[in-house]
Amino acid sequence: MVEGQEFIRPNELKTRKRSPILNPHRQAGSHVAPQSPTESHGQAVKHPEPPASRPADLALTIMQTTDLHGKLRDFDYLSGKPCDTGGLARVATLVHEVRRDRPNTLLFDCGDTLQGTVTCDLIARRELGTTGAHPMIAAMNSLCYDAAAPGNHDFDYGADFLFDSIATARFPFLCCNLHHIGPGANPGPPAFDRHRILERRFRDMQGAMHDLRIGVTGCLPPQTLEWDHHLAADFQIREMVDAVRQEAAIMRSKGCDLVIILAHSGLETGDRAATENTVLQLAALDGVDAVLGGHTHARFPGPIGAMDPAIDVETGMVHGTPVVMSGFWGSHLGLIEMTLEQVAGAGWRVKQAASRLVATTAAPATRPVAEDHAILSITRPTHEATLARIREPVGETRGPLHSFFSLFANDAALQLVARAQAAFLREAIHGTEFARLPLLSAAAPFKTGRRAGVDHFTHVPPGPVTLQGIADLYIFPNPFCALRVTGRALRHWLEHSASLFSRLDPGALAPQPLLRDGFPGYKFDVIHGVSYEIDISRPARFDENGILSDHGACRIRNLRRNGERVTDDMEFVVATNGFRAHGIGFPAEQGYDPVPEIVFESPVWTRDILHRHVTSQSPLDDEVAPTWTFRPLGGVLATVATSPKARAYLDDPRLPPVADLGDTPEGFMQLCLTI
Repeated sequence: MVEGQEFIRPNELKTRKRSPILNPHRQAGSHVAPQSPTESHGQAVKHPEPPASRPADLALTIMQTTDLHGKLRDFDYLSGKPCDTGGLARVATLVHEVRRDRPNTLLFDCGDTLQGTVTCDLIARRELGTTGAHPMIAAMNSLCYDAAAPGNHDFDYGADFLFDSIATARFPFLCCNLHHIGPGANPGPPAFDRHRILERRFRDMQGAMHDLRIGVTGCLPPQTLEWDHHLAADFQIREMVDAVRQEAAIMRSKGCDLVIILAHSGLETGDRAATENTVLQLAALDGVDAVLGGHTHARFPGPIGAMDPAIDVETGMVHGTPVVMSGFWGSHLGLIEMTLEQVAGAGWRVKQAASRLVATTAAPATRPVAEDHAILSITRPTHEATLARIREPVGETRGPLHSFFSLFANDAALQLVARAQAAFLREAIHGTEFARLPLLSAAAPFKTGRRAGVDHFTHVPPGPVTLQGIADLYIFPNPFCALRVTGRALRHWLEHSASLFSRLDPGALAPQPLLRDGFPGYKFDVIHGVSYEIDISRPARFDENGILSDHGACRIRNLRRNGERVTDDMEFVVATNGFRAHGIGFPAEQGYDPVPEIVFESPVWTRDILHRHVTSQSPLDDEVAPTWTFRPLGGVLATVATSPKARAYLDDPRLPPVADLGDTPEGFMQLCLTI
């Protein structure tokens, strides 16, 4: 324990761990120039004043956004309608309210800012004809953010695009663990500023003004170089906790009164917390006064998965340090409210702290927060250009294409994506050694409601297909990839997908939940070109976080290709996307033997491949091949939630026996399947 700290039990909010009191900036030779006053709502230091004659408490409010994913307005470009999911324009209204009511505030963002909407994709490809600053950066400039950290998805369009986009930011982007490649094993220069010391003047509770030095740094997951593998040629990345520990010590040595961490990282207690989601460990570091997290799209304070005695889910304290994670898409504004006390001749330290979230979206019997007119004005040209572009027709479909039933039945929309991928790969490998291998195609449903809400489903009705519909069918800018996979590895891949489902008791009479809460639908790969059954009366091979938990578990049954049983030594070439091939689903430690080999890569987005396929093959039919099914369990009942819009398609004869149980309080339609 560092001298000057006191022990705080994990569940005690009232007084958090105290930071070491170091103020060498009061000595000569350690001054850091203040930022422009436009970079923060807190006033920049201009003229020194004598210190207060007696110690005084000071209230400080730290505001946070994270994982905005380009959502400037609360508008769904995939449905073409306004929605109620958040957006920076709604967050801005809350920011102005907080600043109006509190004299001392700071505003930060924790990354995944520039990617996530059709608008962002079109801007990155320069298809909108707009000029000037990236609209996300322009909007954040207008809100006077104090600092931000990059997220892994901010690199999805390439590092050059990211650095060009943030060049117009009037606030710093900070990251202490990403470096350019240096000589030998040594890291080169940092890719971003490793930290920034904000010099701010705040008012105490008696009205006196004080100069504070606030140290801020950021970090992002080491897996970023795997997910965006093209970065590995130019960058090195360090483990987050060690990098932040080192940077926090440096900021303390420069006399910071507070140290704040902007972590594009989640709060988890399982195996993934070791490197990817490290907020628990970051909050335990000496000298850290607050941790602002994100990445996982979770909200904190609030329930998390596995509990830990160091975590208080009601007050947001972790190891006695305030932590906040404000969801995604601007669903919430995160707040850390601190009381600082002045120690005579030694600076400031945290006396009390608590975290909370303020929702931008509508709760029962309430209306959503109004959108800020300034943000709407800034984004209007980009908004109108986006609408004009995505409404261009590219094809036609005779049947509906949707994801309402994607997690429990064969799906025309998924099979359309799979056919487009397969056609592209067949042409790409023609005349190569891989052309002799059976060709398969893997596709997952990206929009399946659940935590993202009742409106988060793909739905392209019969009729014209526009660019909007193409983006609805494939929402991510994923590049195309192909893998050579053995029959053994193929089965393991499918076992990972089958871990989406709860284990059902065949003897139970009451309906049982079909899906595991923590396993996202976008990891449910359906592999087309083979057929198989999923036996959900058996245990899952992977846990809800996708971590191998029972290598002997076997849910995949009767795996066949063209009626022939798939054996372990068979080989296939499988069309997929770069994100899947380089990151999620294929690390060697997850039991792939042998690990699938990348045999073809293309910078072409899968969405573009789908676009070309729809244009060339229109009008499309809604043919659905019987790829997979549940192994019959003698009439066991299972419940699953979907969109109420799915009622129009419940008479589809290709569905398993299903009954409509009505709507849930959250607005989902509850179905009961007979398995």
